[in-house]
Amino acid sequence: MIYKTILTPEEASKDFLENEKQFHLGVIPTEQSNPITKNLSATIARSTSEGIKLILAADKYIPAKAKEAFHTPEFEALVDAIVSAMNNHKTVLFSSVGASGRMAIQLDAAWRYFWTSLTQVLPAKKEELMKISEVTNSHTTGGDRALVHSVENFEDYLTFGRQQVIEANVGPGDVVVALAECGLSASVNGAALQGQENGCKTFYLYCNPKEILYAHLDRVKESFDRPDIIKIPLFVGNMAVAGSTRMQVTTVELLVAGAALEAAAYKWMQQHLTEDELKVVNVAGKGALDLDAYADAHQDLLDQLSTGAALEGLTKAVELEYNTYMEKGLVTYLTHDYLLDIMTDTTERQPTFTLPPFKKFADKNAQVSWAYVKDPLYPNTVAWQHLFRRPIKGLEWGKEDYIRMNADQQIINNPPHVSGEEVLDYNIGNEVDDSRYSRKPARLLCMDINNSANKDVLAWFNNEKGKFSEGYVIRFGEITDEVKNDKEIHIPVKLPRTCTDLMTHLLIKLSFNLMSTATMAKMGRVYGNWMVQVLPTNKKLIDRSTRIIANLAKIPYEQANLEFFKSYYNRKPEDEYKQSYVVETLERLGFDPTKDIE
Repeated sequence: MIYKTILTPEEASKDFLENEKQFHLGVIPTEQSNPITKNLSATIARSTSEGIKLILAADKYIPAKAKEAFHTPEFEALVDAIVSAMNNHKTVLFSSVGASGRMAIQLDAAWRYFWTSLTQVLPAKKEELMKISEVTNSHTTGGDRALVHSVENFEDYLTFGRQQVIEANVGPGDVVVALAECGLSASVNGAALQGQENGCKTFYLYCNPKEILYAHLDRVKESFDRPDIIKIPLFVGNMAVAGSTRMQVTTVELLVAGAALEAAAYKWMQQHLTEDELKVVNVAGKGALDLDAYADAHQDLLDQLSTGAALEGLTKAVELEYNTYMEKGLVTYLTHDYLLDIMTDTTERQPTFTLPPFKKFADKNAQVSWAYVKDPLYPNTVAWQHLFRRPIKGLEWGKEDYIRMNADQQIINNPPHVSGEEVLDYNIGNEVDDSRYSRKPARLLCMDINNSANKDVLAWFNNEKGKFSEGYVIRFGEITDEVKNDKEIHIPVKLPRTCTDLMTHLLIKLSFNLMSTATMAKMGRVYGNWMVQVLPTNKKLIDRSTRIIANLAKIPYEQANLEFFKSYYNRKPEDEYKQSYVVETLERLGFDPTKDIE
């Protein structure tokens, strides 16, 4: 535990308040409470569906901000840069960390899937289309291992982000797209700086007001000061759950960056396909929308999820998970085509709500994660290839590399396990995994998205569901009349289909972010709209813990910090994970999470 080298809570608080001001982030809007959802926990305790609508309402500024971005010269430059990379067989590299880093991998995988599948429609152009499929590349801080388990503290190193861009071997003619929340993550800034220095066309998408970031975060200033790094601002307000950037930040980034990819793809197809070939592409739903139509489609998605049968289905799905976890049970999601989308949300629940992370298949001592994902069609090693649509990329760094990159001595002494081989230790394939029904209730949820649960998927589901307490088929999007299971939940949504199927990916992202957040809020792991299950593994999270206490208990920041450290210092090491320090402190101060916040 950090800070235990100081003897008393009073001394620790004094040190944090006086000497760690760079970690006092209350001024950053995405770290603040959203007025729209301030009573989320009390609302969802009364009505699941009303809580769901409240979470969706926090997306209200996204369509307008996307339209605004679409009509800027910076966005046009991004589309043109991607087209140029396609024409010259160069690279478009997406780089980020955490939730945005996982989204970078999603953008890359969706691109690769479209172009390889197009070879089945246009086999005469197979060679060229396969080259185009290789145009995109992606990395997240910590390497591909970070997709399944967060790699702590890597984001604090400018040198790590730089090194990943160096290893991507990009230069003049290539494109680097850095995806940031507020610029606090040094690794993302390092990637942008290295891309620009390597001669790449470099873009920086960020989701807080520039003037606030520039005034308060030294880490972001160098990126903002370089005119050759093209900035695209995407501030859409505070998060539905304070500090949870897996929500609105990654949604607007996925919408805007995804639209840029699709616009570039269609521009290239118009230049390189015949009239008949392009007609077939459009009829097959593999074209693109007018730019404003992407924003309109997102608004339509929000409207559909907030009403009628879709809202009813989401409510049933949330209550199913809530009841499972309240009974100490487990959920296993089953999907082939959308494994990456669903894994992304499932992984992000662990750091967001302090849940047990994914465990390695051979580790019999680790806690079992509450939710997990499995591919019913492929064994583990093939499932991972199918998920990434490219070879697995780890960080093959050793002690000497960390010394050269000025890493902390703790990292140098104990280099983290982030190689590509580490990913394969997490079994997502169709092998039997009895840990997934090691306690009851254990529910197997087959995800049928736009009728993707075909006969082979259903055959595995039907063969295995007897080992579980129950099996459900949860059906999203376009739902046929076919009955696929005796227990089904329907979330019907009509969306336009395009080349990388962007709106379907957004449907899954919104729905799963919503379901996991709503479930955790119903379980009391959110107070108001604050994530109170904060494990303070770094100073940024000590600040967040302090601000949550200050806001909910309505006391000054300084007093809240001292109260936090009193809880922190009075905890025995063996009890560290028993209860959130924030929850303990608020209970001691008399806060009632069931009441509306004035």
